[in-house]
Amino acid sequence: MFGRSDDGALNQTTGETLVQRLVAFKAAGGRIVWTIHNRRAHFERDAASFAWGRAQLCDLADLVHVHALHAARHMIDDWGVAPEKIRIIRHPSYLGAYEPADVTLQRPLPESVNRRFLFFGAMRGNKGISLLPEAIKRLAQHRPDFELLIAGKTLRRAMRRMQPVLDLPQVSVRDGFIPDGDVADIFGAGQVFLAPFGDFFTSGSVMLAQTFGLPVIGPDREEMRAITPLGNHDLLYGGQRPRPLVQMMKRLIDMPNDELQERREICLQFAVQTCSERICEAFTQAMRSLQS
Repeated sequence: MFGRSDDGALNQTTGETLVQRLVAFKAAGGRIVWTIHNRRAHFERDAASFAWGRAQLCDLADLVHVHALHAARHMIDDWGVAPEKIRIIRHPSYLGAYEPADVTLQRPLPESVNRRFLFFGAMRGNKGISLLPEAIKRLAQHRPDFELLIAGKTLRRAMRRMQPVLDLPQVSVRDGFIPDGDVADIFGAGQVFLAPFGDFFTSGSVMLAQTFGLPVIGPDREEMRAITPLGNHDLLYGGQRPRPLVQMMKRLIDMPNDELQERREICLQFAVQTCSERICEAFTQAMRSLQS
């Protein structure tokens, strides 16, 4: 909503108009429930206008919905949101969204001679592009027995950084928007999800991967622990450097399939625990609290 143009003056005028409409909406009896998904805009063009608009929403919102404790602290400490306005409700899994839930839960671990890694979603700088090329290059020098599928919209700058590994026989790319009808098959063919993210707040792609039983390799940070089950936290690596990522990928390559199946079951149970029906119940209670 805010700071979307390179023209700061236009952004401010647009932002003021939007805020005036929200004020009028509240004056007419409306309530504003605001979900915080990101610390800042994915494509930040005008930080000042964005910050101004977010500050206005902090005051106007009746409830501020966040997905985890770290996000609640950020909104309270950095933005001054009153704690009583905060509601912590998990990001839901996608169980039942792309195919019937029972089909997803009964999918077996895909058989493959090589360990299959998946990187899915829009490839931006915060998605680990600084780590992935060097990590994959190092891994391929020692362990050829893996496959990596990069699926999703790739930005030009990100693709240039990935160029050194795109010619490796282990790496394949499916560039562009992935239709909903293809999502289940893509994740159903994968075994392990790569999430070497840098600056992130929460991740729908991580929740999507676990919905299909893919254990997640990612940084050992509070943000990642908040969206992965405790039983798989030992798959998170320390340090935002290629070497720990390579070591963890080697561990997954060497992991017996029966153990990987156990990790898969942990993910699927996490998807059940965070299914949309359960999250909707919690969200409904939060909405009803506005009536009291």
